[in-house]
Amino acid sequence: MVDPVETSSGQTFERNAIEKWFADGNELCPLTMVPLDTSILRPNKTLKQSIEEWKDRNTMITIASVKEKIQSGDGEEVLHCLQKLQDLCEQKGQHREWVLLENYIPVLIRLLDAKNQDVRSNALVILFMLAKDSEDAKERIANVDNAIESIVHSLGRRLGERKLAVALLLELSKYDLIKERIGKVQGCILLLVAMSSSDDHQSARDATELLENLS
Repeated sequence: MVDPVETSSGQTFERNAIEKWFADGNELCPLTMVPLDTSILRPNKTLKQSIEEWKDRNTMITIASVKEKIQSGDGEEVLHCLQKLQDLCEQKGQHREWVLLENYIPVLIRLLDAKNQDVRSNALVILFMLAKDSEDAKERIANVDNAIESIVHSLGRRLGERKLAVALLLELSKYDLIKERIGKVQGCILLLVAMSSSDDHQSARDATELLENLS
């Protein structure tokens, strides 16, 4: 159940299911077969809260177990786990906070040196999602050895990775401590100048804005 509601018979059903039951012309309770007032569907707040608590516990367990698999798995398994982690990060801000608390940042930074391009790209996407509008995440990234250098190195890879890396660096440049370090990485400015003339308009805009921030 996602949205549990109670009928006039006192039974609880998933809202979508009981509404479809009514829409099909049924007016009896599916369980007790007593007549129902089809206009009455009361949210079962207690059950809904229990469902949400169960889902949260399950998500926290998933986040922890996925981290172990990422650290010990092969390319395909790592990629599958990263996609699952990305889906969780997209669902709720709270999920992103749990990912931070599980200390994923160093793990994701290490993946930027992986042989699999898709693994590297997924790691950049998740890092961007974590860093966006989060001073805590930016600080955690800043505290990982060679993190900024690894992200800058991604600017020299294929277009997809360059685009993700420059977007991440632009977000990180909002944090003063990191902004000073980005421009000091060897080759960074040259790569950004080259990207500012790219045919990819979004990458060019991000590179130009990042250069302005650094200047």
